[in-house]
This record gives sequence, C-alpha cells and structure tokens, in this order.
Amino acid sequence: MVWGSINTGRIRALGLFALALSVSATPALAQTAPVTVGVFDADRILAESVAGRQALALFSQLRDQRSGEVQAQQIEFNTLRQQGLQAMPGSPEAVSIQRQVEDKSLQLQRLNEDVQNELGARQAALTEEITRKIAAIIEEIGAERGFTVIFNHVQSGLAFWDPAVDLTDEIIARLDAPAGGGER
Repeated sequence: MVWGSINTGRIRALGLFALALSVSATPALAQTAPVTVGVFDADRILAESVAGRQALALFSQLRDQRSGEVQAQQIEFNTLRQQGLQAMPGSPEAVSIQRQVEDKSLQLQRLNEDVQNELGARQAALTEEITRKIAAIIEEIGAERGFTVIFNHVQSGLAFWDPAVDLTDEIIARLDAPAGGGER
C-alpha cells in the first residue's frame, strides 16, 4: 500500500480498549453475555472509500512532485561528481568541484530528510479526519449491534476470521454516505 504505516492509533486503541474490557469482565458477566467480534480492514477502507481515494490522490500528487525535485537535485549531484572525476586531480578546478560536490551532497541529504518529514506530516494530516470518522462509525456499529470488540485486522495479528464478521463494506458505505463524509 502506498500509505505505508497508516496512523490508525485511535482505531487500534479502540480495539484494544474493547478487548481489555471484554477480558476484564467478571466471570458471571462472561457466562451470560456472549462475546461478539467484528473485523475491519483499515487499508481497504482508505483505498476504496471516496475520502480515502481523495486523500491518496493528494498524497500521491505531493509525493510525485517532491520526488521530482529530489531527482533533479540527484542529477545535478551526479553531473558535478562526473565533472570532478574528469578534472585534473589537485587542480584548482578539481578542488572547486570537490567543494561543490560536498555542498550538493549535503543539500541533497537535507532535501531528502525534508521531503520525508513533509510527506509523513502530510500523510498524517490527510488521514486524521478520515481516521476520526472511521472511529466514530466503528463506535456506532459497535453500539448498534452490540459488539464486544471490533478489530482492525491489519494491526491485530488476526490470521483468520469468518467473512460474516467483516464490517469493512459497511464502514465504507457509512463513510461514503452524505452524512458520513463523502459521495461515491
């Protein structure tokens, strides 16, 4: 997935809280109340929902733009290095080019760091609103249908689940509903 590690900390925290709540329930409560489990795929929600696709498109556009800037700087760096190799060793020209190569290398390193930081911040900003909406939808579904726990299968380590407990399509539908944040 293009997003890498999606910041779904709140969603993960909700799932872990619900799990802890279900585990810490008294034995009498555990005997009378069945444990109901739901599962969703946060990556699929981001990839298939209108809001997720829009955020992904904006992120991809920024990533492509910034990658182009890095590539242009890399070409300049490579050209300088090649000029340095062709210059007479020890000549004033070679010394000057070597300084330029060192400067350009530092600029390129800083640009790479800046781009990575900017992309990380932009990704977080783009997914923050969606993540908040997803968390609210999950809470609604949990309350409406009496789920004990709802897991994000991407972060939960679940190896198997019955597709009947997969809530991903319902979450996408609610997220895309006009009141949920988008139109399909």
